[in-house]
Amino acid sequence: MSHTPGSEFPTATGGLMIKVPAGTFTIGSPEFEDGHRPWEQQREVTFANEFYVGQTPVTQEQFEAVTGTNPTAHHKIGDAPVDSVTWEQVAEYCRKLTQLDRDVLPTGWEYRLPTEAEWEYACRAGTSEPRHGPPEDVAWLHDNAGGKPHAVGQKMPNAWGFHDVLGNVWEWCQDWFWGYNKAYGQSYRCLRGGSHFSSARFCRSAQRWGLHANSRSPHVGFRLLAARAGAFDLSPPIDSFPKRYPIYDAIRANDFAAALRIVTADPDEVEGPEGIPPPLEYCGDEDKPDWIGWLLDHGADLERLNQDHGSTALTCAVIRRQPRIIRTLIQRGADATHAMADARRGLAGDFENELGYDPVTQSNIPLDREGYREIVELLRELGVSLR
Repeated sequence: MSHTPGSEFPTATGGLMIKVPAGTFTIGSPEFEDGHRPWEQQREVTFANEFYVGQTPVTQEQFEAVTGTNPTAHHKIGDAPVDSVTWEQVAEYCRKLTQLDRDVLPTGWEYRLPTEAEWEYACRAGTSEPRHGPPEDVAWLHDNAGGKPHAVGQKMPNAWGFHDVLGNVWEWCQDWFWGYNKAYGQSYRCLRGGSHFSSARFCRSAQRWGLHANSRSPHVGFRLLAARAGAFDLSPPIDSFPKRYPIYDAIRANDFAAALRIVTADPDEVEGPEGIPPPLEYCGDEDKPDWIGWLLDHGADLERLNQDHGSTALTCAVIRRQPRIIRTLIQRGADATHAMADARRGLAGDFENELGYDPVTQSNIPLDREGYREIVELLRELGVSLR
């Protein structure tokens, strides 16, 4: 096809691609915006050429039509967004669909993931507000989603006709995200838009987050972009973003005074909104039981689920064989209903493909089954039985 399509065109899988006009906008958020983070620095971005973006996230049916598989971990609903896809799986989907739609796409064009700037430009649709309407009208989020994704296209679209740009599932983008540790930050890719697990503060046009490119999160999907093949501009290099994760930095530095100042200024920080892992689980990885007590004393939710795997801090501590953390959590009243069953699953070898974290060597370690004998005995000592 030698000419550019009109205002929209269908893909081979039935998705609709909508034209995004050339133009200039301000990416990021002002410091006074509720939910603003240091890595949402504002700057002006100009697009000299138009491009096309999917009307909705790619659905499970659309993904399966191209790949023959549906990797969605839970809630397999064909017209809901596909989730649990790695960044590379998404890139491969784009390559395959480009070949399928060679007669539809203009010559020299391709499907790919949007850059952060392209994604936010399409999400904002000419506005400077955090979102294009009241949160529950425009997004499936924590307050209305019932803990699961929903069929696309049910919420109010933005001014350019895009549905579900906020909520439902996070969406992979091209850009790198700088992560918690600069040493491995380059392996993290950026996510946009929030998910059905997110609070309204995280369902904003400027909200950016990151996840390891190999992760298969049940909260992460993607949206297509169609544009001329070739170079494109990514966000500024990682080094240009402020290096600040407030509560995590305080925990890492063992600075309880700094943590108190942070939580006093923003009580939500005790949960590290959308943190991966949440602060309680992070303290487990770092073997810091005193910090677990501090977080609980200042309002942390003992039974909060990790948004990446849907597990509580105690479940994660059992699977990762963290005896000091297990003891602290159970003594503080954690629900241990499934703890012994999880430990015995480990003893049976169910978690041999998982990795634990060794805070001494600061490296991942394999979780062989023999290591769970100590955990079984500890749980017995603490009065936990198989239920």
